[in-house]
Amino acid sequence: MRICKKHCVIAVFVALCALTASSPAAGERASSDISWLESWRTQKTATGRWDGLRDKLEDDGITISCNYTTDIGGNPAGGIKQVAKYSGFLSLGIALDLQKIASIKGLALTVTNLLASGRDISAAIGTYYSPQQVYTSGAYYFGELDLSLSVMDDTMVFEAGRLFAGDLFAVSHVFQYYLTSAVDGRLAAIPSNIFFPHYRTAAWGTRATYQPNADWHVIAGIYNADPKVEKINNRGADFSFAMDEGYLAVGQITYKHAQNKEDPGSPGSVTAGAYYESSKFTDLTDSSKRWHGNYGLWAVADQMIWEGEWPQYEGPAHLRSGALIAERRRHPYHQQPVTPLDRPVGLTAWCGAVLAPNARINTQTYEIASGLVYQGLPPNRNRDVTALCFILGHFSEKLDGQTNEMIVELNHRFQLSQWFYLTPDIQCIINPDGRSDVDPALVLGFEASVNF
Repeated sequence: MRICKKHCVIAVFVALCALTASSPAAGERASSDISWLESWRTQKTATGRWDGLRDKLEDDGITISCNYTTDIGGNPAGGIKQVAKYSGFLSLGIALDLQKIASIKGLALTVTNLLASGRDISAAIGTYYSPQQVYTSGAYYFGELDLSLSVMDDTMVFEAGRLFAGDLFAVSHVFQYYLTSAVDGRLAAIPSNIFFPHYRTAAWGTRATYQPNADWHVIAGIYNADPKVEKINNRGADFSFAMDEGYLAVGQITYKHAQNKEDPGSPGSVTAGAYYESSKFTDLTDSSKRWHGNYGLWAVADQMIWEGEWPQYEGPAHLRSGALIAERRRHPYHQQPVTPLDRPVGLTAWCGAVLAPNARINTQTYEIASGLVYQGLPPNRNRDVTALCFILGHFSEKLDGQTNEMIVELNHRFQLSQWFYLTPDIQCIINPDGRSDVDPALVLGFEASVNF
């Protein structure tokens, strides 16, 4: 198995960050160099505060952020053939708080740009869900262009522009700990069946969010379902609005409890949602047949079943537990945040499911996912996270020779600083692409992520 030489720079950078993050304790420091490295490790971001300029910009209503995440993995056994591949994803965002800049209360504008690189090992394995969740084909993409207005003391948010759906719909905070694309970011059976703007594809849309308190969250959105915006050559910059391509309507309700340190009980949440796309869909067995409309349902739940201490949260205020959506809309969106979440030490169980009943047009008629997340292993590593999951994706009965693809993943995230983590990962993929004639694949790799 070989990885292209030009990508060795990434591995060197990751190793350097890991070494700086593992600097000796205070009593063992022997030079000012070690102290400088430790100071770098404890910064909010890898590039720091830019000699005060970053703070001044944020005070003036301009927030700039940049994240790079890489997945490197290979399958030493199973699948179709054995390979190793690198994939990477760079996102750069800027948010303008127009209340501070132009005294327009509640108005904000977020713009993101995305750069994808590397290759995927899915073809070599023959799997339907990629083991490398950050992989996407192509290079540069224009991301979101999100104009938001917060009213009613930030409890109601209206958004319009080029929007994602996968940042708010069918997601859970626990999904970010996994490398399989089956759950990382959103339940993947949804975009496998319909046009669902996420990750690198934004679409014209509008949505409204009502969050009367930290517990309840209701959101509804409608998107233009023109598939042309997904084409790689458009780079996310096809701003056409084709009314005859249909629309995607999405709704979701979430209830959360014990999301703050002061609340009684242990943190948990439950989310339920549904979608309808009005486009025409091709019959899986007869390409001459077209069916009008497609729909589906999903649900996600998590509950902490053992709770320890709640470490002091040191990350950005808009990412703390219980933060309102309005606060997050005033900051650039990242698919993969690095800052440790505002959560207590403990064990969380979670589950999720997607149902897309129409077997004539849906490749995946249902997806079932479940897992465990333990924050705080080993002792005195309160921000480290150990994650285990099981995924079952069921293929339509209309597809000959395809039944279920099953994935078991185990990993451990070493949270080495607020701006850097490293996650060694093991995945076992059974019946790749739902086919029993393909050997189960063992995938070994790691993910590294940096906030600049």
